[in-house]
Amino acid sequence: MRTLGQTLLSWLGVAVLLGAMVAGCGGAPASQQTQDDLDNLTPVSLAAGERLQVVATTNIVGDIVGQVGSDRIELVTLMGIGIDPHSYVPTPADSAAIYDAHVVFASGAGLESDLERVFRSAGGTAVHVYLSDGLQHRLIGGALEEGDGHAHDEGDIDPHVWFDVTNVIAWVQTIEHVLSTLDPANAEAYRANAADYTQKLHELDAWIIEQVASIPQANRKLITNHPSFGHLAGRYGLEQVGAIYPFSPSAEPSARDIAALENSILEYGVPAVFAESTVNPKLAEQVAADTGVKVVALYSGSLGEPGSGAETYISLMRYDVSAIVSALK
Repeated sequence: MRTLGQTLLSWLGVAVLLGAMVAGCGGAPASQQTQDDLDNLTPVSLAAGERLQVVATTNIVGDIVGQVGSDRIELVTLMGIGIDPHSYVPTPADSAAIYDAHVVFASGAGLESDLERVFRSAGGTAVHVYLSDGLQHRLIGGALEEGDGHAHDEGDIDPHVWFDVTNVIAWVQTIEHVLSTLDPANAEAYRANAADYTQKLHELDAWIIEQVASIPQANRKLITNHPSFGHLAGRYGLEQVGAIYPFSPSAEPSARDIAALENSILEYGVPAVFAESTVNPKLAEQVAADTGVKVVALYSGSLGEPGSGAETYISLMRYDVSAIVSALK
């Protein structure tokens, strides 16, 4: 049972939390963990029958953590289905869950804006794991980041790293290592779950490569609501040639931006504008109407509702890739 002090902490922290995760796509990772940080973790003390208390920020992260932890962990996911991670606002219950957790897994790379401030406000002793730290990042627009893997100025980094399945394979390795270290009594189960899920991810990666190869080379161009598919494009041979919101869904494009985008659609002969479940499709629909192309809905920052065909990370990727291939072929 949560103590009175914990409850008061949740309510006192929420005033700060309400402003902490504001809208914005991309940005510098909130913190840079090192491999030494993860290697120096120590087991937590669990009572008989007590499970490791785990928090995941997004529901995509939550699904992947759940694949590794299964029923050996008590998992709380902060962002529900359909919530845009760029504009998520924490609740008092979220603050309490972070406070009570043994470990919090975040996507990182700037996806969850001002996350360190949220953690400081919530308090507690949880280990904070930024799954995208140490990965090869891409800049907004798709180019690979050069240098040491640390972020550039805020807004430079494309945080949607899960659209490259090899990045999620790296996530799984990190999740398995952290859970096994904190809860060594269940390490064998975590390792087995991670190995099984990693095999499924390798199969998914190969399937995407095969599917994209079926699109004529000249047709492999994407116009999206906002530039969230750089990792998909870079890994699998597609090209992002334009976005309705060039930087963030919270920053309205100018009339000149829209006109230039519509010219690009006509110039490249792009047959579809790809909208996203967490971004208002109104402008996408207008651009599609102006250029005579169709709007195709994809999932990006959130899993889909039950029955959507995108209820898990793997099914989301299969849904999106199937929709893209169908539209571009």
